[in-house]
Amino acid sequence: MLLSGTTLAQTTGWIDNPNHPPVKVRFMVTGEVDPVSKALPAVLEVKLDDDWKTYWRSPGEGGIAPKINWQASTNLADVRWDWPTPESFSLLGLQTFGYQEDVVFPMLLQPQNATQPVELNGLLTLSSCTSICVLTDYAFNINIDPQKLTADPAAMFAYNKAKSSVPQLKPNADIDLGWDHSKQQLQVLINEGDWHYPKLIIDGEPEVNFKLKRVETNTNEQGVTQLKAIFDGSSWSGEANVIGKPLNVTVFENDSAIEYSAAVSPVQIVAGESSLLTMLLIALLGGLILNVMPCVLPVLGMKLSSVVAAPSLDKAKIRQQFLASAAGIVVSFWLLAGFILMLKVSGQAIGWGVQFQNPWFIGFMALVTAVFAINMLGAFEINLPSSLQTKLATTGGNNNRGHFLQGMFATLLATPCSAPFLGTAVAFALGADALSLWVIFTALAVGMALPWLLVAAVPKIANYFPKPGRWMSVLKVFFSGLLLLTSLWLISLLANFISVAILWVVAAILVIGFVALMAKMHGLAAVVASISIGIMISAIAAFSTSDKWANPLPTDLNWTALQQSNIQAQVASGQTVFVDVTADWCITCKANKASVILQDPVYSRLKQTNVDLVIGDWTKPSAAITDYLQSYNRYGVPFNIVYGPNAPDGIPLPVILTTEQVLAAIEQASAQ
Repeated sequence: MLLSGTTLAQTTGWIDNPNHPPVKVRFMVTGEVDPVSKALPAVLEVKLDDDWKTYWRSPGEGGIAPKINWQASTNLADVRWDWPTPESFSLLGLQTFGYQEDVVFPMLLQPQNATQPVELNGLLTLSSCTSICVLTDYAFNINIDPQKLTADPAAMFAYNKAKSSVPQLKPNADIDLGWDHSKQQLQVLINEGDWHYPKLIIDGEPEVNFKLKRVETNTNEQGVTQLKAIFDGSSWSGEANVIGKPLNVTVFENDSAIEYSAAVSPVQIVAGESSLLTMLLIALLGGLILNVMPCVLPVLGMKLSSVVAAPSLDKAKIRQQFLASAAGIVVSFWLLAGFILMLKVSGQAIGWGVQFQNPWFIGFMALVTAVFAINMLGAFEINLPSSLQTKLATTGGNNNRGHFLQGMFATLLATPCSAPFLGTAVAFALGADALSLWVIFTALAVGMALPWLLVAAVPKIANYFPKPGRWMSVLKVFFSGLLLLTSLWLISLLANFISVAILWVVAAILVIGFVALMAKMHGLAAVVASISIGIMISAIAAFSTSDKWANPLPTDLNWTALQQSNIQAQVASGQTVFVDVTADWCITCKANKASVILQDPVYSRLKQTNVDLVIGDWTKPSAAITDYLQSYNRYGVPFNIVYGPNAPDGIPLPVILTTEQVLAAIEQASAQ
């Protein structure tokens, strides 16, 4: 009985450290022997609670890789440690690679004498991190007699499963690694495989960190897929130089993971400029499209009002006013770029529209839009203290500072709107270096300012505006009403931070005050007419879209909170998962939901039992959701993606959803 107990003692059981309870480990020998090498398969399993993480063999910009000191062991010649494909994490602004929850490392123990017992005396040093990092030691001992081993099914299953997640080595692959010393960049060219949206990790040189800058795939005339990636290299000691050194390239997508290795040769990378030029054109187009988004419409109304109120202005004055507005747009984009750079340096979450996660910013914007709305009624003219003498808004005056601030105000209101091409440009900018970020944001600003610049370049366009008359007063009331609605919308966003009862009181005071001022400035008849016209326009809009809006929008979709580990489990069980990352302040998100997600046939498809719905609410700051967005190179909302058995890595959807695109992605991802 004693001998039997010894032969079965092939596991340490779970080991924990009372100084660090969130982590426990165990070491198991499978009980098998490799018939050729006589090596003994084994596994090291690590369980981490909550959001604790441990590291891959190359941790990235922070952390320490796990290691085991085997010096006290006997009859042990070598240990081969294999590493499953890691995840990418962003911790305090640093990019790291590792594992979360449960990870199993397969190992091969090579005895010096295959016929003699092996005594394993190991000291595991494990680094685990959340917002803090803890370095913990775990000592273990196992005595193994290769002649008396008994197969352990649980250990064998864990070993085989872990081996399947280890990247496959391809020693003779067609791969070229080139280092551009002047740019401190690494170019990776792989001329094989069937990659579409792969992820890549570079390691092999401990002193150099490699951060992916861009990746693209192309198919040549022979039908071979070429994978091309550019990495920025950096070293703590100064300039990096990896020429002549072997590096490992791990490429993974869906269930495929391949590891390549090659020596680095010198190269001159010239593709970056054309890529940046492409992004500049995309940024210009994205900024231009912002002008037709509903976020900017009230400010455009203010601008139109100022033009038609003073048609007698000469060309020089028109040019000055429109150039001032364009300058306001450019300067505000520069301020946004500087704000984002500060967040990046301090390791905070970055993204398009993140300022709307701050209640103070929302409150300030609500106050400004309310004051502008009341001002457009003609109740007063806004001036700062005499020491500054800067006019915030005018109704056709000759002060260009008011037009400058109108441009800045338009940009601030544009940030909760996502538009086609905008997300691509912003993602490129936020993931790039400081200079590229500045250039892309400047291109976005110029794109948004193009209508103003057009009028400034050709002032004769102003001659085609309608002649002044009584209709101008009606138009100003209309635009002031739009600004009032914008202010009420901003007040509603504060419901996530302030009592709803207080907000109802504030909104009621604002509406009553607005109506009272309208009655005072334009008469009670104007109030009645405005309300009547508003009701008529709403009724016409409702009837003209009765097919979609005849019934109230449904609220019975069963959404669960976003957790990446849950998505993987759902897909593994055969489910299709539709993810909606949204925010209350995101107007494009609400438009997608109202016009596509909650409308048939998409709504009925999402109700089917094989579809799970997951929502990520980015209304308030969330590090987990920010990391999730950045893992797909997204820095703003909306973001929608569909996972399924046929698309375990997901099918990202465009910013503006269409019924056809959503249904096609669900069908493509679902099991046949």
